[in-house]
Amino acid sequence: MSQSGRRHQRVFVALDRWRIALALIVVALHAEQLGLLPFRTGGVLHRMAHDAVIGFFVISGYSVMQSASDHRGNPTAFLAARFSRLYSLVVPALLLTLCLDLIGKSLRPDLYPLWTYRKWWLHLGFHGLFLGETWSNSFAAFSNIPYWSLGYEAWFYLLLAATLGTTRYRSLQIGLILLLMGPRVLLLAPCWALGAWAWQRVESNRLPTVITAVPRWMTPAAILLAVYGLWFFSPFYPWLHQAGESLSGAIVQATDASMRLANSRWFLSDWVIALGFAAMILTLAGRDAEPVSPPSPLIRSLAFHSFGIYLFHYPILLLAAACGLASHGPLTGAFVTVAAVLSCIGLSACFAPSRKAWQDLLSGKNLLGWHSASR
Repeated sequence: MSQSGRRHQRVFVALDRWRIALALIVVALHAEQLGLLPFRTGGVLHRMAHDAVIGFFVISGYSVMQSASDHRGNPTAFLAARFSRLYSLVVPALLLTLCLDLIGKSLRPDLYPLWTYRKWWLHLGFHGLFLGETWSNSFAAFSNIPYWSLGYEAWFYLLLAATLGTTRYRSLQIGLILLLMGPRVLLLAPCWALGAWAWQRVESNRLPTVITAVPRWMTPAAILLAVYGLWFFSPFYPWLHQAGESLSGAIVQATDASMRLANSRWFLSDWVIALGFAAMILTLAGRDAEPVSPPSPLIRSLAFHSFGIYLFHYPILLLAAACGLASHGPLTGAFVTVAAVLSCIGLSACFAPSRKAWQDLLSGKNLLGWHSASR
């Protein structure tokens, strides 16, 4: 195995643990918000959960570059591989969310966005095409709040495929994608691009000197957590958040409320968080003297299902809250949260095998409309 191959392997082993941790942070936030967990963090966990999603974007950028390398010169195959991963869980997640919401809103209508159910078929198609964060649109897929990030992720895939393409229509494709995705998605594209940039640096064995100079006794994860803690509790973190909020408010006022930054309003802070994750990845890659530990089967399995945990958990937790389980004490809430996570893993295991069928469908019928470079 080449040096870059060993470095990629070391990074991917570590990122598996991060995927699990980041998904569980998001679950913990929503369990806290719904009163299922006994602790209250006063908004701290809410900010951490958003930062966790930014971490997911960086990890995705790194991982997807590996997929793009495997399908070099064939954007159709690349997009089929990525969107089959999404649709294998997105379609059942949207349908499950709708079904659970119909039950939950009959018990606690105040917990649900009732206006989205009157034309539920339009919302299914709208979010199935990942249009929920484009331009003036910014709303969740029924009650499934975490779904917002997929309205960014899918456009990043399309943009990367166009950027790496070699057809004569490449510039036109990039321009069309940027036009359709809108400024909100574009504001967080640098977070994803930092992960892609980190992959390229590892692949070319051109790690920054400052990264390779980090002492061996300092573990990359510990460095990231320490720096993140200092950044999180520094005055600059809320200052950048407030700057983003002010800019978002100005845009709302200027456009008569037709445009909001919504989940992109903290983009200045998000760029800093993404830079920290990218630096951790490069630090991991630079530990050449350390042996590459084989991935644990349990960690690999949980990491594989982290997407399912992220995507399925909220409507399940919300239904539990609608059923009044949040008022039965902390032990019941903790049990419900754990049961929800296990249910998400089960759902992921059930639907993930459909990825192959989705991939055959998307690539065989060329539904994505891209032409490979060989044509």
